Amino acid sequence: MTKLPASRIQVLVAHPDPLLALGLAAALGTQPGIELVPSGAADVVLTDYAGGLAWAAAPAGRTPARILVLAVQDREQEVRTALERGVHGYLLAGSRVDDVLEGIRALAQGQRYLSLAAAQRMADSMTREHLTGRESDVLSLLVQGCCNKTIARQLQIAVGTVKAHVKGIMSKLQANSRTQVVSIAMARGLAARN
Repeated sequence: MTKLPASRIQVLVAHPDPLLALGLAAALGTQPGIELVPSGAADVVLTDYAGGLAWAAAPAGRTPARILVLAVQDREQEVRTALERGVHGYLLAGSRVDDVLEGIRALAQGQRYLSLAAAQRMADSMTREHLTGRESDVLSLLVQGCCNKTIARQLQIAVGTVKAHVKGIMSKLQANSRTQVVSIAMARGLAARN
């Protein structure tokens, strides 16, 4: 059911970057139909990636109606994780004020909102084959620079099995080398270097 906003949309700016939070409050405070609230119940909470995940995980009754993330990263894995955990909108920190307002208004009406870059990342990910759990394990060790023998030992599988997984990963990521696999995985946020 679509929730229609009250005459004014109550927005809580909960971004941890003080300068960014101040700028957002200044830009939004002058907009018609927007009411900034210092805390408590709000129609939309505007926060960063980590804050968005934390707000989404809050116990029932303490979670705001809608969560809009203003993040630095637009990597596929971060966007997907945020949406899967209950974030309703995802924008990049370099977004225009008009985009932030459009996101706030969309969320207040019960819709989702993604920046163009985030939407493109999600659309691209829908057309690709996803890695299996074991392939993700192998990829994680590849990113750390492990050879097949080390990966086999760590995962307690045969070296031939590792080679088969690496081949599958390369195919799914459309990579021609292990180096390219690591580069693609890092760019898409599929693995992090330790």
